[in-house]
Amino acid sequence: MGNSKETPFFFPNGSYSLFGILHAPEGPARDTPFVFCHPFGEEKLWTHRVFVSFARQLAADGYPVLRLDYMGSGDSDGDFSHSSLASVRSDVRAAIAEVRRRTGAGTVNLLGLRFGALVASLVAEETPEVDRLILWSPIADGGRYMQELLRINLTTQMATGKEITQDREAMVAQMQRGGTVNVDGYEMAFPLYAEVSEIKLAAAPKTHKGPALIVNIDKQPGRPVPELQQLTKTYAQGSLVFAQEEPFWKEIARFYDTAPNLFEATRQWLQGS
Repeated sequence: MGNSKETPFFFPNGSYSLFGILHAPEGPARDTPFVFCHPFGEEKLWTHRVFVSFARQLAADGYPVLRLDYMGSGDSDGDFSHSSLASVRSDVRAAIAEVRRRTGAGTVNLLGLRFGALVASLVAEETPEVDRLILWSPIADGGRYMQELLRINLTTQMATGKEITQDREAMVAQMQRGGTVNVDGYEMAFPLYAEVSEIKLAAAPKTHKGPALIVNIDKQPGRPVPELQQLTKTYAQGSLVFAQEEPFWKEIARFYDTAPNLFEATRQWLQGS
């Protein structure tokens, strides 16, 4: 594993360029490549190695995999503060077109984690070329997630200045006036905040008819999150599985370069779907 041919390149989406890495299969290629959708902000950094490891695992299994950086993230063009849910969805659609062009594939599989899973779910609704959909610990309630991001700013205010100088209402008002709010070093603007806040993934049946895997990731085995159970039911071919792992998208004591339980659960489902 890790010996696969990996090609870094830039590809266009409208007026800007996105950075991607294509992991070529190590043996005979399967028909359907993957596009990976990364999480938001700091979570992208914490999960980077896990994404690389699983991309290499899938390449060893015969799947081409394209990992991309959204506009304003990683090595892609643009300013993060200009990103919105619409721009991220557009970036993923551009990646789908690019991997189809490079591989000659008719359809693609999407895999997303956290915010990336929310994005993957939305893109699958508007892109008929999506075959299998894999959602690792998806953000099902966008409004609650945006409030969590604002809470990070409040925590940072307390840690650096020992007091809250700007509450949530003030932060939202600042974004509405055209300003940004800092979340772990990332400047979030109102379009992203407003668009994501409206999302409730489990609210309605999905038009995506292909197989869909939802993975409930938790360090403690237990009952699946009801929200994820509900989300699974919105898919015609939805499956919910549990994977016991630390929340590797956060700063935790152990460095995660691989997530064996998560990888195994996902690969088992792929073999049977």
